[in-house]
Amino acid sequence: MFFCCIMKITSVRGTIMALERKKLKTQLCVVGGGLAGLNVAVTAARLGIKVVLVHERPVIGGNASGEIRMWVCGAQDYVYRETGLAEEIALENYFYNPTKNYNIWNALLYGKAKNEENLQTLMNCTCFNADTVGGKIEKIVAYQMTTQTIFEVEAEYFADCSGDSILAPLTGAEFMYGREGVDEYGEPMKSHFDPDKKTMGNSCLIQARQTNRKVEFHAPAWAEKVPLEKLRQKGIELASPYANYWQIELGGVGDVIGDAECLNERLIGLCLGIWDTIKNSGAYDADNYELEFLGFLAAKRESRRMKGDYVLTANDVINGKIFADTVAYGGWPLDDHNPNGFDGVESNYAITLKGVYGIPYRCLYSTNVDNLFFAGRNISATHMAMSSARVMGTCSVIGQAVGVATYLACKYRTSPRGVGEYMEEMQQLLLKYDCYLPTKVREVSALCKNAELSGLENVEILRNGRDRYEYNENNSVLIKNGESVQYTFDTPTRVEGIKIVFDSDLLRETYDVNYCEKHHSMRCNIFNESPVMSMPKTLAKEYTVEITDENGNSRVLTSEKENKQRNLLLPIGEKLSSVKLTVRGNWGESEKTNVFTFEVY
Repeated sequence: MFFCCIMKITSVRGTIMALERKKLKTQLCVVGGGLAGLNVAVTAARLGIKVVLVHERPVIGGNASGEIRMWVCGAQDYVYRETGLAEEIALENYFYNPTKNYNIWNALLYGKAKNEENLQTLMNCTCFNADTVGGKIEKIVAYQMTTQTIFEVEAEYFADCSGDSILAPLTGAEFMYGREGVDEYGEPMKSHFDPDKKTMGNSCLIQARQTNRKVEFHAPAWAEKVPLEKLRQKGIELASPYANYWQIELGGVGDVIGDAECLNERLIGLCLGIWDTIKNSGAYDADNYELEFLGFLAAKRESRRMKGDYVLTANDVINGKIFADTVAYGGWPLDDHNPNGFDGVESNYAITLKGVYGIPYRCLYSTNVDNLFFAGRNISATHMAMSSARVMGTCSVIGQAVGVATYLACKYRTSPRGVGEYMEEMQQLLLKYDCYLPTKVREVSALCKNAELSGLENVEILRNGRDRYEYNENNSVLIKNGESVQYTFDTPTRVEGIKIVFDSDLLRETYDVNYCEKHHSMRCNIFNESPVMSMPKTLAKEYTVEITDENGNSRVLTSEKENKQRNLLLPIGEKLSSVKLTVRGNWGESEKTNVFTFEVY
C-alpha cells in the first residue's frame, strides 16, 4: 500500500510560501524511467510489489523516448531477440502505432506504467537528495517542477535506473568512471593503456522527413559551420533507414554530467550546422527534405557505472561467458566510441560477437549499500564491457531481472545480495515471464508432465520447456486453424494457471521491408514510401481456451479475436478435468498457426 502524508504551509500576502512537501512510503522506489527503469517498475508491480517510479522527464523511455529518439538495439543476432516485456512492447507498437509515430510511442510507454495498479509514477520529478543510515537507503527526496512539490519517498528497496547513477553521489554507493587501464582486466583495447576519466560522449539527434515539395532551410547565425569534408569523413548521409546521425557526439574528453548543458548548447548548434551543409552545400539531393526533429536533450552513452559484487569484463563478453547466476544477456558488439566524438577522426572501435553472453545477478546490486539495485547502462561493468551492455534492448532485460529480484527480496525479507541464495527460483520466474536465458531450460511442472496431452502427432513439443526457435531446434508445432490440443486429467486436479507461447516471428522474416524497418520499433528518418507496419503474420490472432471443472461443466476461460501477445499466463486456481486450446487464426493468411508452448501448472 502507498502511504502519503502531506505537509503544506499556505501563503500569506507579503510572506514567503514554503514548498508543499509530500511523503510516500512504498516497497520499491525506482529512480529513472528509461526502458530499464520502466521494466523494473512494471515487472515488480505485476508481481504484487508496491512501486513508486520517480522520473525527471514528462515522457517515459529515456534514450528511446520521443525527446531523444535513439532506436532500441539489443542482441545483434536476432535469433536471440529480447522477449518478455521488450517483445510485449514491440508487439503493442505494431498494433497501436503502425506508422511508427513518436507521439503514439510516447503514449504507449506511458501507458505501460499507468496501467499497473501497484505502480505510482512521479513524472517531471528530479531526485536530488537521499538519506542513508547504516549502509541502507531510508528515503530519497525529489522535486516535481510542475506542481512545485517536494516528495520524500521512503522504501524498503531502491533501484537506480537513472543512467547517470544519481544515487551514487547521494548515498555513497561505490561506482566507477572512465576507462580502465589495459593491465587491470587484460581487456582488448585499441589505443589507451593507462586508466583515465574519458568516456563515450553524448549525442543530440536529428531526423529528416521527405516531402513532395521544395523546402528551404536557413541556419541561425549561431549554428556551427561544418565543412562538407567533415560530413563525408564521418559517413553522415542525407537520410537513410540506417542513419540516425549518432556521429553527432561530444563530451567524452570532459565531464559528460557536469558539462552537460555546455555540451547540449554546442550539440544543438552542430546539428543545425550539419543540416545546413546537407541542405545548402549542393552535395546532397536534399531539396525536398525538411528537418523533422531536432533533439534538445542529449542521449548519453556513458557516465558513472555502479560497483557490484562482480564487474563484467570485455573478456566475459567476447568469450560468451554464461554464469551460474545469469539473469540477463547481451549480444551487441563491443562498441567503444572515440571520446573525441565528432571532433575526432575515428568514430568507434567495434568487436563483433559470435553469439550472446550472460549478465550475472552480482552485477545488479551495490557492493556497499545494502538495499540498492541498479539496471541499465550503469550496471557493474568495465568501460569496455559497458560499450556492449549499454544498448536499450539489453537494458530492458536487465530491468526485468531486477524487478523479479525485488519481488524475491520482499518475499524472503532479504537484501539484494541475499536474493542470490534463491537463484534457481529467480531464473525460473524470469523464464516463466518469457525472458530468455542462454542455456537455461524452463522447468515444466509435474502436473503438466503427468497429464494426458492430445490433439497432434508431435504434441509433446508443447511441453518441452523451450519457448522459442534456437539454432537447430524448432521447438514449435503447427496447429491447423480451428483444431485443438487438450490436457485431460485422470481425476479432477487443481490447476493454478496456463502458459501459452505463440510465435511472434522473432526474426521478423514475414516482413517485406528493409533491415531497419524490420528490426527496430521506431524509425530514424521518414520517407514518402515509409511502410505502414502490421502485426507479425505468424502470431495467433484468434484463439479460445476452454476448461472443464470437476463437476464436468465446461466454459470458455478466455476467447481472443485480436491477440497482441506472445506470452500468455492465464490464472485459474481451481480443480479441473480438462483444459483445451483452440487456435482459430493468425495475423497472416496461413491455414496453420505456430505455437511454442501450451502448459498447465
